[in-house]
Amino acid sequence: EDRGDDFKQTVAIVLDSGSGYTKAGFSGDERPQTMIKSSTGMFIGSRWNTKKSEELDYYIGHNIPRKDLVMKKPITHGIVTDWDALEKLWHHVFYHELQVCPEEHGILVTDPPYTPSTNREKTAEVLFEGFEVPAIYLAPQSVLSIYSYGRLTGLVVDSGSGCTYVSPVYNGYCLPHATSRLDLAGQALNEHLSKLAAEAGHCFSSKEISIVQDMKEKCCYVSEDLGEELRSEEQGYLMDYLLPDGNTITLGSQRFLCPEILFCPSTVGVSQPGMHIMAMNSLKKCATEHQAVMMKNVATCGGSALLPGFSERLKMEMLKLVPQGSPVAVLSGPHRQFSSWVGGSIITCLSSFQSMWVKKQEYMERGPTIMHSKCY
Repeated sequence: EDRGDDFKQTVAIVLDSGSGYTKAGFSGDERPQTMIKSSTGMFIGSRWNTKKSEELDYYIGHNIPRKDLVMKKPITHGIVTDWDALEKLWHHVFYHELQVCPEEHGILVTDPPYTPSTNREKTAEVLFEGFEVPAIYLAPQSVLSIYSYGRLTGLVVDSGSGCTYVSPVYNGYCLPHATSRLDLAGQALNEHLSKLAAEAGHCFSSKEISIVQDMKEKCCYVSEDLGEELRSEEQGYLMDYLLPDGNTITLGSQRFLCPEILFCPSTVGVSQPGMHIMAMNSLKKCATEHQAVMMKNVATCGGSALLPGFSERLKMEMLKLVPQGSPVAVLSGPHRQFSSWVGGSIITCLSSFQSMWVKKQEYMERGPTIMHSKCY
């Protein structure tokens, strides 16, 4: 019997590491077991090279900006930029959050658009050699997101923490030539809200960005029509937010001006089209006969898509741009913050998927480039 298949006796792990948060959990579950900040902090002067040591000279996920703590963010705009920090983060996820031995489980890792091929190879190296994982698979985030909506074809509009991307999926395959990315998402919204608050006389330091994020999540929304919103009575959109120190801040137009940058990036000096125009540009790069079904399956994903009014505004803006009478349907499920993770949870349960795993033995024989032939 092939010992290399032992991992099939245990439940697979689904790992989705984004710029803002890492979502991890078990195949077949409806939602991830854990969602922690994708950041690691370590004390100045401590060592990074403790592979599986229990001595915690570093902090994971808890965003505690202390004077003697160096914060590292392993992922920038969706792409891994610090592998040491990512390895620490994953070690914490496996051994502390999920409390599993990674060498006993197959692991599906979500793969964002624009990942350099060398990053896929490095992911394999870290998991196979660093964590001795028996089998892995890298799946495109956009495909997983479409699966999470029970579809095989659609247009994914994903706005997370570090970037917003639009990616068409046809019959379970993503179309890289028609995918586009905007480096504005949740983190940029936090910074913009901080700036808008400062203009109104409420200053937040960079250490208080988590307060600004909470304020955004509780108070901000996407207006259906910006001009109309600005002309309406201010009383209609004033809202109080209670700060941790007990003081109250009153927000007005900042509530809807903050997310406006996703539709008009030039507001913050980014010379790229808004996400509704990105969506239309992506559609135009797809075969004409597939465009109609994609327009009826626009899937919103990512934490920033949770903002009230996000999907409604996207639909309204797209309707202005499509040929008159063409139907546009924007899907926004309650799981959209975890859509890639949920898709991974679904496909790893399918019997047809089990032959897709890249096993450690194959990796050892053929090297890291096996990831390109087996995962795409």
